[in-house]
Amino acid sequence: MKIINVRELRSAIPRLAETLETEHEILLVSNGEAIARILPVESAPRLHSLQWLRERIGHVLPDSTDAIRDDRDRRGT
Repeated sequence: MKIINVRELRSAIPRLAETLETEHEILLVSNGEAIARILPVESAPRLHSLQWLRERIGHVLPDSTDAIRDDRDRRGT
């Protein structure tokens, strides 16, 4: 893990990919306190697709047009 401050980060941006490849993690500090951790994209957790949930909800939820029509009928508008 490499520790750099905000000022150093500005000059390190052009070499950021190379630094992450060798160090695997960069800890960004400001005024002596850690404020961020920079990780390569491959190390980030992957989110699974929620397509199965969207498909299931699509079949369960009624059409909103009917709900709006029923509400208007109840209010007499």
